[in-house]
Amino acid sequence: MSSVRTQMMLFFSLLIIVPIIISSINVYFTLQNYLKNNYIVQQNQSIENLLSQITEWRGSYEDLSLQIFGDKRVQNFLLHPNTVQTGEQLERSTDFRQALQTYATAGNGNFSIYVVRLNGKVYGAGLHADHEQFIQSRISMAEKYGGLPVWENADTLNSIVLYRQINNNEFDLKLPVGYLFLVIDKSEAEKIIERYSVNSNQQYGIFNQDHTLRISTDLVADNAFLHEAGKQPGVTSQEMIYQDMSYITFAKRQSDWTFVSWILKREILEPARELFLGILFIALLLLLFSVFMVMFLSHRITKPLNLMRRKMKQIGEGLFIIKVPVIRNDEIGELANAMNRMSDEIVSLIQKNREEEAKSRLLQLQTLEYQINPHFLYNTLDSVNMLARKHKDPIIADIVTYLSRLFRIGLNQGREMITLADEVRHVTYYLKIQEIRFAGQLYWEIQIDDSLEDIKIIKFILQPLVENSINHGIRKRDEPGHIYIRVGKEENCILLEVKDDGVGIKSEQMEKIRQSLAIEQEHEEKDHGFGLRNVHQRIQLHYGPHYGLQLASEEGQGTTIYIRLPYSNEQTSS
Repeated sequence: MSSVRTQMMLFFSLLIIVPIIISSINVYFTLQNYLKNNYIVQQNQSIENLLSQITEWRGSYEDLSLQIFGDKRVQNFLLHPNTVQTGEQLERSTDFRQALQTYATAGNGNFSIYVVRLNGKVYGAGLHADHEQFIQSRISMAEKYGGLPVWENADTLNSIVLYRQINNNEFDLKLPVGYLFLVIDKSEAEKIIERYSVNSNQQYGIFNQDHTLRISTDLVADNAFLHEAGKQPGVTSQEMIYQDMSYITFAKRQSDWTFVSWILKREILEPARELFLGILFIALLLLLFSVFMVMFLSHRITKPLNLMRRKMKQIGEGLFIIKVPVIRNDEIGELANAMNRMSDEIVSLIQKNREEEAKSRLLQLQTLEYQINPHFLYNTLDSVNMLARKHKDPIIADIVTYLSRLFRIGLNQGREMITLADEVRHVTYYLKIQEIRFAGQLYWEIQIDDSLEDIKIIKFILQPLVENSINHGIRKRDEPGHIYIRVGKEENCILLEVKDDGVGIKSEQMEKIRQSLAIEQEHEEKDHGFGLRNVHQRIQLHYGPHYGLQLASEEGQGTTIYIRLPYSNEQTSS
């Protein structure tokens, strides 16, 4: 049974925490959508601007390569092999170098110009061995594309290289005369990309259809990732799952170049998560505050209630002359006044009952007779019942009613045999009395096979076992207990079962009880034994040694008592 304080704490905690959690979830998902949509708009604008800048940057170098391609000084130098040093040849070489120097200084970028003859001879300022090695390895690729420009990132040079075949632009545009290589510092493209980064975690990539060019701000991303992100160019945005990670990606295509941008979805939604955690933290603080306030308020409410509960327990134990101090002018105060009036009425009834008993003795009844006249007992209990109802005390009225019915069945006009239905009713009234006595601490359930209700058995076998379960099992618990009574058939026997979920019996004590059931002499045991032995021996005396009680118990789990009685149709009452 949960206390009033616990119920109040649970109620107010739920009252505070549930709306906050629902609001937090709503804010969380609303903010997620807002952040995602806002980011998509910004990023689309950013990638459009980046696309324009990169396209302009690319175009400037391709225009430069065309200028060098068509320059007469470059064409004359390549058309005349430098086999014999003549004045004319020296002049062409001088004009060629001046042309390269002019183009190298005219641009704003950081790049190097190299021109290659058909025989593989490389010309250019500041030629390094690694540059020459890369150039020699790409001549065949330049021939493959004819005079078209080819872009390629040279990771070994930390550069981007634009190269193309130089054809004779004066007589035959299909006739190659040499090759042009522009080695561009890779940081130029990276700086352009950095200017358009919306988020520090945003990554960019550029690649061409021939897979010769790859520029990426993410060194970890591989080619497969870039091409997966750029699979649908022109789409506003798309959500991509790659290696169990969720990304928001953007892709645009310009000519044969594809521009992609991506970011982890969780990075976009991080502010929403932080806000959600912040709201939950506030909810936790409010919950702690509400628990404190509920404990404070519940103490003011439950303190007088606990006092009355203890007084009620004393009344249940037979101490009727008690007074509950009335210190509050509210519902609890009214309840205390009602309890004090009930106590006074009980004392008055007890006093009247004692006076009636004294009068009975004075009227020369059989004071030495130990058996009570049933009619006098029923009439007396009915009188107490009427007085209780007259004074509007339903609890005492119910107790007296149940007690009267209990005695009526128990006495049974002196007969030893009663029906199973009456035996069950007898223990039911007993349980109802105990239920009132141990309010909120005892729960019980009875099941009986309807076909057995008219079977006659010896009386008074269930009540002692139930009493034993209450006194030695349920009352020793710190929480409410349950008793289950079942009556049914098992082969040729009637099986009565009394089960509780009390403290159980220790194995050593269980062995002692089982031994005591086999002893015929009657001697009182301090724990469990007397009531059990009484029922067990009465059953064996009446039905024989094959019937009686069987016990099963587990410490801390409860105890079950089985009663087996013989079954035959002759036992049915007429």
